[in-house]
Amino acid sequence: MIAPQQTESIKDLVENIHKENILLPEFQRDFVWELSKTCELFDSLVRDIFIGSIIYGKPSFEITVREIDTRPRKGEGSRRKLATKFFNKEDIQRMTQINNFRIILDGQQRVTSIYRALTGVDEVWFIAKNEEELETSVREKALRERTLEEMLFEFSLQEDEDRLSIKLSDAFLISKGDILDDDIKENYFGKLSCIAGMDEEELKLAFRKYRMICVKLGELFKSDKLLSYYLLNMDTEKFALFFERSNSKGIQLNFIDILAAKLYKGFNLRQKIEELESSFPNYYFNREIIVRAISYIVSNGKEVDRNYILSNLNYEHFNMYWDEVCDCYRKVLDFLFKERFIISQKWMPYENMLIPLIIFLRSIHKSDFSQMNENQYEFIKYWYWSSIFAQRYSSGSNEAIIQDASILSNIAQNKKISDKAFFSRLKIQITSPEDILSFSKKGNVIYKGILNLINFASKGLIDWSNSSQLHLNSKLEDHHIFPKEYIKNKFKDNEQILSLIDCVANRTLIPKITNIKIGKKSPSRYLKELMKINPNIVESLKNHLIPTEIIDGAYDDFYIAFLEKRAEAIFKLVEKYIIAKEQKIVDLFYQPPKTKGNIKIFASYYNKKVEAIFDIETQQVHYNGEVLSVSAAADKAKYNLSGKDNTSTNGWRFWKYINEQNQERYIDDFRK
Repeated sequence: MIAPQQTESIKDLVENIHKENILLPEFQRDFVWELSKTCELFDSLVRDIFIGSIIYGKPSFEITVREIDTRPRKGEGSRRKLATKFFNKEDIQRMTQINNFRIILDGQQRVTSIYRALTGVDEVWFIAKNEEELETSVREKALRERTLEEMLFEFSLQEDEDRLSIKLSDAFLISKGDILDDDIKENYFGKLSCIAGMDEEELKLAFRKYRMICVKLGELFKSDKLLSYYLLNMDTEKFALFFERSNSKGIQLNFIDILAAKLYKGFNLRQKIEELESSFPNYYFNREIIVRAISYIVSNGKEVDRNYILSNLNYEHFNMYWDEVCDCYRKVLDFLFKERFIISQKWMPYENMLIPLIIFLRSIHKSDFSQMNENQYEFIKYWYWSSIFAQRYSSGSNEAIIQDASILSNIAQNKKISDKAFFSRLKIQITSPEDILSFSKKGNVIYKGILNLINFASKGLIDWSNSSQLHLNSKLEDHHIFPKEYIKNKFKDNEQILSLIDCVANRTLIPKITNIKIGKKSPSRYLKELMKINPNIVESLKNHLIPTEIIDGAYDDFYIAFLEKRAEAIFKLVEKYIIAKEQKIVDLFYQPPKTKGNIKIFASYYNKKVEAIFDIETQQVHYNGEVLSVSAAADKAKYNLSGKDNTSTNGWRFWKYINEQNQERYIDDFRK
């Protein structure tokens, strides 16, 4: 039944999907991966981490198949019905012989993610490390000798303003060899934000690096041993058995388990977590949040990644900071619930956002939220909701944690923000009520964010059976306001409506028991029944941002009108709490870098530190008794530290300074 394991290239995979030689059986589940999973997938491919085998099938029977999902994630076309085709036995026999036709039995999420990223349906960016961020041994290599893994900073969902960024779909097109360098410069490289302000020599070096990374990405895409797969020749019975028996999952070892074993001699991590949960049974404490917060403190705000944690943290650090961090963790959860930022921990959009809040609380007077002033509270509100709706923590969250923890720590100390790029990182992805209709997956952070924002705006959601408020960690379900079965029966021939069954505009959080009682009835019918036990049901609906006319049956036959009405109401909340607040927050908290005077600057090279003085007004560096340009001073410093004179450096990304918020920043902040 099964052929030996084989391999293929990403390029061949994409081309075969494009030619419809690879399709999905019609009954396969929908594509559900969030973009963050796509980033993780390409990170694994670059680091040569096994991503699992794809399993294809060559059925010997008639079958209906459907296309790979290439719909946009929101907006026009996002709810288009996927095309299906029926093939009889003769069709399949002919196609398998001529075109190597196959269907995907296992690996749909991986295959679809790869295809969407390389064809530009989803934007995924390779973010390259700046020269000074490379390991010393890598910097000594010629550019062509460096591996993608050595140059990779992260895969991200957006371009990095401070680092060279290559969109994977651009690299895939360029790798085909049909585009001239002049066109690449104009249409791809020339549109990058990170090159703004570069001089001619810097642009030349940056473009050379851009082209080399594109070449190496092209080699990755063309590697015929990158993807492994099995090919099954199957009759109907074996096909069914495969799907019945292939849905098992193994146990994944988390790096925190490894850390626990390392600390065990002087700090029993598992026991400490059990004690914490026993003392506060109404809370769930994520041990990884505590560990990363301790790592941030121990590293002086520089590291929260697993390599640093496993290599540098010891039991003394945990004995020193455990109680303090856990106390702040509990207080942050109290604050988020009491202020209605979350309705339950299960529905929290991003747990990693707890770490900057823990650091904020630790930096505020007496580690008590009651000690913050009104402006600080306004900032916390804006940062919290903007981060969620900008999906800030969906990729590269370690850097987001460090940046935000540093920013929030300074806000707690009444300091300003001199990094204007910070505010651009909080640009949200919802720009109209129509966008609300695009979110239907409960794992999506914006989906969760919308439900929590409704809770925040209403100052706490209330039940439908009575007027009592829902409590932290209540057993809540995202109830369909228009029940699924009602929609399926009432609008069974309307594809547009059927595609919007799970839309977040048709969802609200209520207790599971209430949800079960509602069943398959029309909205007006089950709400009138609820009115018998709760005469104040109208107030409950207002509380959940649901048009009250729904009780009278005004929307029973007009589901789309209901969705549009509620989406408009939800979008007004987004405007009120995020969009309308943006300029006020910038005015209150942004402080431009100074434009005159001298500042101390420094750099590290070959694990040695060198210092100098930077004149902001003249844009020159005073180094070793000489007055030099920024890049010339960097080259000279490198020579003095290494003895090598063949270095060429972007000095603006070599020299650093300490800003007024006690953050390390590149002097690129001062480039005119």
